[in-house]
Amino acid sequence: MAYEFRGEYDVAVCGGGTAGTLAAISAARNGAKTLLIERTPFLGGVAVMGFWPHVFFTRTGKKAVGGLAQEIIDELIRLEGSLGHLRYEGGHLYTVTPVDCEVLKVVLIKMVSEAGVDVMYNATVRDICMQGQRVTGLIIQTKGGTFLANAKMIIDCTGDGDVAAMAGAPFNKGREDGKTQPVSLIMRLTNVDLIKMAEQVPTDKPVLWANKPHSNKKTPVYFPGRLGPWDDTEEAQQLFTDKNHQIFCLAPWVSDVVVNTSRLVGIDGIVYDEVNRAEFKARLQIYAIYKFLQKYIPGFSESNFIGGYILGVRETRRFIGDYELTEDDVLAGRKFDDNIGLGAYPLDMHDPDGGNVTFTQIGGDGSYGIPYRCLVPKGVENVLVAGRCISATHKALASVRSIASCMVMGQAAGLAAAIATREKKSTKEVDVRYLQTCLQQQGVILA
Repeated sequence: MAYEFRGEYDVAVCGGGTAGTLAAISAARNGAKTLLIERTPFLGGVAVMGFWPHVFFTRTGKKAVGGLAQEIIDELIRLEGSLGHLRYEGGHLYTVTPVDCEVLKVVLIKMVSEAGVDVMYNATVRDICMQGQRVTGLIIQTKGGTFLANAKMIIDCTGDGDVAAMAGAPFNKGREDGKTQPVSLIMRLTNVDLIKMAEQVPTDKPVLWANKPHSNKKTPVYFPGRLGPWDDTEEAQQLFTDKNHQIFCLAPWVSDVVVNTSRLVGIDGIVYDEVNRAEFKARLQIYAIYKFLQKYIPGFSESNFIGGYILGVRETRRFIGDYELTEDDVLAGRKFDDNIGLGAYPLDMHDPDGGNVTFTQIGGDGSYGIPYRCLVPKGVENVLVAGRCISATHKALASVRSIASCMVMGQAAGLAAAIATREKKSTKEVDVRYLQTCLQQQGVILA
């Protein structure tokens, strides 16, 4: 079959979430002709759906994340799209970094454009071309037709690892019984009385307050509440699978809030029919949760429903690399000779069986290394993975899947791919010491 030829590229990045967008910017800034393929009409993934890039600092106060991730936050601050890194005294995170997801979309568009990345929105990789253990081309499906793009290096940031799987790279999925963490759909509500909410909804963690742009009084920015007092209502019993259900409210605005409390268990995020059904159920669920909040929960009675974006999937494929990051590595705060960055987000485990969310802090200095080997899947010579599909155990993924860690992985993968292309090497042949030197020069923290 003849396809319309898109071009010859040094690096093709599949998936434009936080990992993929930063991978594309990194590759292009380091001299690689770069293609970025994204299935939605925006860049940024869950970071532009209302979630925030936790965390840039460890529980001990050490800066753990810099580089492109910090550059993005600096630009958001300049545009009044972020309050920067706010100290969260007594909370389960050392700092919280509020961002306006709509401004973030704009910042990412500007950055990929300035870097010279060729971006294809509303596009998916339908198939691949291979020679031996190398992916040589991507068959890309769009509404306007089917395209062929050739590339020397591929970075799979699809979250599900779709391209690496097509190439035959081995992977694991879920915990020992195959169950994965629940999926969620976040929603935004306007006209919320955040002060009343913070004062009257119970919480076992502090409330983070801050002055927001164009406001002369402090309002809640981050609020992890519990809905236990309303457990006996008919609505709560139908909506929630656990008692004393948690509600996470993120509020970069004065009277608007992003609510993360929906949850669907037993969804396999790489099975089309299950994901399709979950998209339906999750949207109905968040509307029902909105009506529950409006009816019962202080501060929400006059609120308006904006809705959500697309389903947030926490876990599917995890590719088998030359090293698998483990729960012990995370909890010990272990560092590696081939670190390409640090993770500092606690183990954030959403019970696959529908129980509550638990946070477990990282040991040592509060950070752990992310080895380059975890980005290099077995069985393929020119494919890197970055984001939640890297080589990690089910429990380790509960930390390393965080947005800030994905940013770190994306920048490293983009640079590694550019180096490999320039030096005509495979992913395993990249000089890790040279890669680390370049990352440090670009502000990435390695130790």
